[in-house]
Amino acid sequence: MPFIKHPLLLALLTLSIICVGTSSGSALLTEGAGQTDNQKSPSIIFFLPKEHPQPGVAWEVTTTSGDAEIALARHLANIGAKEYVAWWCPHCHEQKLLFGKEAYQIISDSIKVECDKRGLNAHPDWCKAAKVPGFPTWVINGQQYSGVQNLKDLAKASGYKGDKNFRYIQSK
Repeated sequence: MPFIKHPLLLALLTLSIICVGTSSGSALLTEGAGQTDNQKSPSIIFFLPKEHPQPGVAWEVTTTSGDAEIALARHLANIGAKEYVAWWCPHCHEQKLLFGKEAYQIISDSIKVECDKRGLNAHPDWCKAAKVPGFPTWVINGQQYSGVQNLKDLAKASGYKGDKNFRYIQSK
C-alpha cells in the first residue's frame, strides 16, 4: 500500500481493519495493530463507548504502550505538564488509548488532574483555576491544548526530542 499520511484516507484504503473490543467499548485499529516498536505507520484509534463508564473511574484501557509512548509520558511528567480530564469523558478515554495502558499509568500517577468531584482524587478547584474549557485539556509550558491530541503534537508542544515512533494516531 502506498504511504498515506491523512488518517481518513488511510482508513478508507486499509483493507484489513480489526476492532479491539471490551464490554465497555471498541477501539478501531487499522492494519498496524500489534506491530512492534519498529513499526512504520501507526494504527488509527477511535473510541466508541458501548456502555456507561465505571462511576468515578472510566473505561478500561485496552491498548499497549511502546517505548516511545512511555518516554513521552515520562517527559511530560518531568516538565510539569498537566492533563485535565473528567472520568466520564469518552474523548479523555481516547487520549488514554493513544498512550496505551503502561504510558498512561505514568500520566495518571503524576500529571492527570480529575475535574469531576465524583472522580477518584478529584481536584475541581484546580480545573476551575486553570480555566479548563473542555476535556481533555493539556497545559504544556503555559499553553493550553484542548481536545484529544496526537502524541506527535504533544511531543512537539513539549519539546520532546526522543523516539516518536508512536503506535497509534487519532482518527479525525
